[in-house]
Parts: sequence; structure tokens; C-alpha cells
Amino acid sequence: MSAIRNIVFDIGNVFVRWDPLAIVEAAFGISGDDALARRQAIFADNDIWRALNRGEYTQDGARDAYVEAGLFTQDEAHGFFAAVYDSFHLLEDTPPLLERLVAADYRTFALTDNVIEVVAHLSQTHDWWAHFEGVTNSAEVGVLKPDPAMYAHVLETNGLAPHETVFFDDMPRNVDGAKAAGMHAFLFTDAAQAERDLATLGVQV
Repeated sequence: MSAIRNIVFDIGNVFVRWDPLAIVEAAFGISGDDALARRQAIFADNDIWRALNRGEYTQDGARDAYVEAGLFTQDEAHGFFAAVYDSFHLLEDTPPLLERLVAADYRTFALTDNVIEVVAHLSQTHDWWAHFEGVTNSAEVGVLKPDPAMYAHVLETNGLAPHETVFFDDMPRNVDGAKAAGMHAFLFTDAAQAERDLATLGVQV
């Protein structure tokens, strides 16, 4: 087995919480079936959120698109995006794992389906972000995981050999996409499990 040199992490539900239902509940003060229906309308039944994550809208442009589509009033649109930012609660066990990996001379990277403005916010808010040698963001690449272009981008732009690289993501389809690209990949549930998964590949931190 080749030595592992590179660890690549997703961001949402790996470093910070990502919970669209909780965002909807907080933004609109609703719960139950009403919240589920609103989440479906905002995140799944139209392409605005995905297009924002592909870099086809700025955040302001997506806000306007939601209003034009009749999904939000202007006030609701501002409240929704405020709730998005308020929702990014830190998963406190993951940054220490990242720091231990860096201290052990592993190269660390991020691979995220995300919004330009959100990445800027997170990078300015959290000291651990500086440990990423490189960040591949869907909004800059123009596609979403598990599109092969996402994995090719993080590998090629950073000079990573797939068989020397491990990827963690909270979505099974994205884990499968990384494996199809020749990377080792695991479903992320928490930092302790990630550390056990790394140990199976000879990574000790």
C-alpha cells in the first residue's frame, strides 16, 4: 500500500454544521411539514441554490433570483441568508485533527460545494482555515461533487497522486466520486471516526 501524503476534507458537516432544515426553521420561524416544504422549495425544487454553488450567481444575485421566482420577499431573502451564516456552528473536534495532521507533515486541502462569499467568510473567521494548502470550491470550478472535474481539479492543481490521497465527505455519493477518481475516501461522521479510518491506511497522528 502506497504511503498516504495528502488529506482532503469537505467543509459542511465536517468542520461546520450544514443543516438546511434548521436554516429554514430559523429564518422563517416555522417547523414540521411547513419547514420541510419550504426547504424543498428553496434547495431542491429549483436550481437557484445549486447555481449559486456553481458560481453562476453572486450571493446578491441569488437573493434577487429567489425574490423574482416568488419564493421570498426582499425581507425574507435577507433573513434567509443571515440564517445561513448564523447556522455555521463549529464542529469542535475536527480542527484539532487537522492541526495534528499538519504537525505530522501531511498536506491538507479542502474540497467543497460552496458559495464564494461563504468561503470568504469562513476563511476570515476561523484560524484553522489557514492549514489548508489549497481549497477547491465548486463556485470557482463551475461544477458540483460528484462531478469528476471536482476531484480532477484538487488533484491536478495541487500535484496530488490519487493513491496517496484520502478524502472525507459527509455525503456517500461524494465519497464514491472520490473513489472513482482513484482516491481513498471515507464517509465522515465525526473526527474520532476519521482518525480511525486514517489509521487503517497507516496514518497516525
